[in-house]
Amino acid sequence: MPDWRELRDRALSTLDRPAAADDRAAAARLLRDLAREEDFHPEIGAIWTRLLADAQEQVRRIGVEIAAQFLPPEDLERLLCPLAGDASALVRVQIAGTLADLEQPSCREVLRALVRDSAPAVRFEAARGLAAIGDPAGIDVLIEALDTGELRFRALGALANLGDPRAIPAIQALFNRLWLPPFERTQAAGVLARFGDQAAARHLIERTRAERSADRALAIELSGEVKAPGALERLESILADEEDEESCRGAAARGLGRLKDSRALPGLLRLLKDMKQSDDLRLDAAEGICRLGVREARGEVESALRSLNSAEAQEEARELLEEYA
Repeated sequence: MPDWRELRDRALSTLDRPAAADDRAAAARLLRDLAREEDFHPEIGAIWTRLLADAQEQVRRIGVEIAAQFLPPEDLERLLCPLAGDASALVRVQIAGTLADLEQPSCREVLRALVRDSAPAVRFEAARGLAAIGDPAGIDVLIEALDTGELRFRALGALANLGDPRAIPAIQALFNRLWLPPFERTQAAGVLARFGDQAAARHLIERTRAERSADRALAIELSGEVKAPGALERLESILADEEDEESCRGAAARGLGRLKDSRALPGLLRLLKDMKQSDDLRLDAAEGICRLGVREARGEVESALRSLNSAEAQEEARELLEEYA
């Protein structure tokens, strides 16, 4: 098996000579995968610079992907904003999605230009980026995306972030649609509940009782997030039920944190300190406590997380504590 340096040289050689488009795209993807090698990092800037200047759209798109993995947000924004007018919609959609993920108000003007793009996928990525910074310029694009199955879930999330009541009729129509998959109906209910729709909030609580349904964990967490009536008692009962599915108990822990009710703290601490529980579930309890914002519990969280079993869980715990520092 050749080492990564030999593979890198082969990929660069393919890009530097006339070759079939599929072969060149495969070479670019190989460079993207090799970027995970720590020793490769010092030269990664030269790699994405090389790819972004390529004549082939698939190669330029992968250059955007690689840059997004390594550059800090400010540098990534400076790199990509001037490239947002690329002739290829394939590249523009990658740039629009990457800028949207930054959630930076400084990207507003570029995203507003992209939301008028000729390509629907570019318009959608730009619209969700605008929603993330509270700009309603893409609301019509997001509402239209509710009719597209593969975009619907992300469109609902973007409309929830935006919080613009002009979207309510379209979301209500979606919620009431026959044959809508349960997962999407529950997501729509979560958005409506944020707007104060009590029937939607009741729907979420009802779905927390739908055992073995694909949307149950989502309904559990959303019940806490939207502060549905009765959510505290319902989520605490799920959290304490050791016969319940672990994914649902974890969702209950996170949902209790989103509920922001300090009465949930004792149950979350009991779960966090229970060494018989899995690392994943104890991490969910820790996240719930961190989301509650009870500063006095910070020391107990740090102490309990030291007893996690795996190195991966320890790293997740470190990142969690940093995020909520």
